[in-house]
Amino acid sequence: MRSAVSHTLKRKFAQTFDLPPAVLLDQAAIHLFGDTEAKIVNHKGLVQYTTTCIKTRSSQGLIEITGEDLEIVSFSSSEIKILGVIRQVMLK
Repeated sequence: MRSAVSHTLKRKFAQTFDLPPAVLLDQAAIHLFGDTEAKIVNHKGLVQYTTTCIKTRSSQGLIEITGEDLEIVSFSSSEIKILGVIRQVMLK
């Protein structure tokens, strides 16, 4: 119950101060640039990496990007940048 109250307070705080809720609520953000580039911010770790599928953990669940010639060009503790032909992005 306490985490639900904390979650509600964080959401209200974000609204009051016009802050992105994803930052305060520890949520991942997925930015797509056409069908050739994706950036995942605030991930929780890499699960799978092939040229056709990249999976990462997030606080919302598993993020799965599928396509062709996928390549991680930048990786840090908070951000992953992916290039290739992106066909599908799923949250599981």
